[in-house]
Amino acid sequence: MTSFTSFGRINMARKSIWPLVLTLALWIVGCGESSDHGGGNSLRSVPRNRTLIMDCSESNICGGQIQDYNSFNPFLAGATSRTGYNFLYEPLYMYNAFKDEVLPWIASGHEFNEDYTEVTISIRPGVEWSDGMPWTAHDLVFTINMLREHAPTLTYSTDMENWVEQAVAVDSLTAKIKLTAPSPRFVFSYFTAIFGIGVPIVPQHIWQGKDPNTFANFDLAQGWPVVSGPYEMAISSPQQRIWDLRKDWWGKKTAFAKLPAVERIIFLPYMEEAKRVQNLIANNMDTSLDLRPPNIQTVLDRNPRVTTWTGRKLPLGYIDFWPISLGFNVLEKPFDDPDIRRAINHAIDRDQLVEIGWQGAGTTTLLPFPDYPALKPYFSAIEDLIEEHEVGLFSLEKSAEIMRAKGWQREDGSYWSKDGRPFKIVIDIFPIFNDLTPVLVAQLEHAGFDADFRMTSDAYTRMAQGEAHAFINGHGGSVRDPYFTLRLYHSRFVQPTGTSAEYFWRWGDKRFDQIVDRMAEVAPGDPQLMQLYREAMAIWLEELPSIPLVQWYHRIPHNEMYWTNWPSEENPYMNSAYWHRGWLLLLLNLQPTQG
Repeated sequence: MTSFTSFGRINMARKSIWPLVLTLALWIVGCGESSDHGGGNSLRSVPRNRTLIMDCSESNICGGQIQDYNSFNPFLAGATSRTGYNFLYEPLYMYNAFKDEVLPWIASGHEFNEDYTEVTISIRPGVEWSDGMPWTAHDLVFTINMLREHAPTLTYSTDMENWVEQAVAVDSLTAKIKLTAPSPRFVFSYFTAIFGIGVPIVPQHIWQGKDPNTFANFDLAQGWPVVSGPYEMAISSPQQRIWDLRKDWWGKKTAFAKLPAVERIIFLPYMEEAKRVQNLIANNMDTSLDLRPPNIQTVLDRNPRVTTWTGRKLPLGYIDFWPISLGFNVLEKPFDDPDIRRAINHAIDRDQLVEIGWQGAGTTTLLPFPDYPALKPYFSAIEDLIEEHEVGLFSLEKSAEIMRAKGWQREDGSYWSKDGRPFKIVIDIFPIFNDLTPVLVAQLEHAGFDADFRMTSDAYTRMAQGEAHAFINGHGGSVRDPYFTLRLYHSRFVQPTGTSAEYFWRWGDKRFDQIVDRMAEVAPGDPQLMQLYREAMAIWLEELPSIPLVQWYHRIPHNEMYWTNWPSEENPYMNSAYWHRGWLLLLLNLQPTQG
């Protein structure tokens, strides 16, 4: 059986080729070496103290090398790395959850009709694409209609098909969208950059006539990809993707914002945490994917120039909008049985997950919502339901009672079995969960489940296809009211095993669907929303389609060797995840420490 092992700090003596790779990258940055990168242009010289370096956040796309180096299609789920599209296709609005603040960006405003079945969106004058073409309402309308026409294969296509009856451009600066039902959250939910979510809006004059399922959107000789943000792609190869500052950005031309001080952005292939730690200590990187608690502490101990959202005090990060659950393909036996899911739930000691897996630096959760102030009234409103359904009860006796009632048998020291076959749970995970998962597996084994975990480069594909019958993943959903998370469990997103699904939970309940559909039509703040929420959660907690485990923390290193004014608990102007949609705001705020 797996033992409870506390993970120590990384052995810094591990050999790695990454310092050599970084040295070569920095040599190119400093010397302006010519490179045949598709456009035939020479890379201009940019000093290290005006360059921001990090690694790609997707292990499945960038592990070993950047696999999508010759494509830039933001609508292909699991096939496009967040190495630029997430912040250079600028949103209509940006949202800062730490201030509960919505910032108009491409849009100057919008207005719903009285019953929220139609919304008119006004586009800010003077916005341009990187090829000089104006950014207009036609681009917004084209993107919406393109997604509607290609549901359910493209990211956000199911949502656009479900919600949009008609989208038209009244003129170049005005779009009118007629909805299939009242949806007071439509603009906030889909066209506002909220952490990692928000529909990318693409230029009609580039995408029109293309098949979005196959269009690479990449040809540096033609200036592709065409984006609206203040950078242009300079190099894209399996080893690195480089963006250089574009001084003719519309924001500067219209006096909307100053140009970023960051002149060059370099994305390197995904790294294992040991390599990130090495490069952060050596000041070869400026930030990275969020680190496990012992690893971020190692960086802080070894490099006094590195800090975090909470400085050098715990929890060394902020709560992300991505609470973590143990999920299942509930279309497949034995996980289709809610009683079995509940038996697994009672076998999990969440406090121990945090204490051992995270060395105490974190918090547990019994709900699939982030612990944000705006959501707290909803948490307290269902405390009785949580207690009634015993979601937080860790009890091996209760777990065993359910298993025996379902016909499973267990001899002392053995696994639960039926018809001579043990109860097997193989949990597919991403590398970021390799600290919590061994503890979870040990707990499940102790409770009699033949548990193991699998961490492979095709984890995303396995989850999307439903081949992963158990997995760990987060909820990119609610930040202000519970609707957007609950909508992730709507049966419209369920696909049969073997067919890719946009969301992996594969659970559906018609009663739940009807309530969530009604919630969508009720404006935030309406007292009716709370009652509908209670009705929906009564079903969700009874069925327990996934098992909430922990709040997710972004323990992101902020290296101040070359850059300062990173966001922080004291200055929370935006979260600091560079794979999220609002990262452009961080780029506009970073200041060089030298010169």
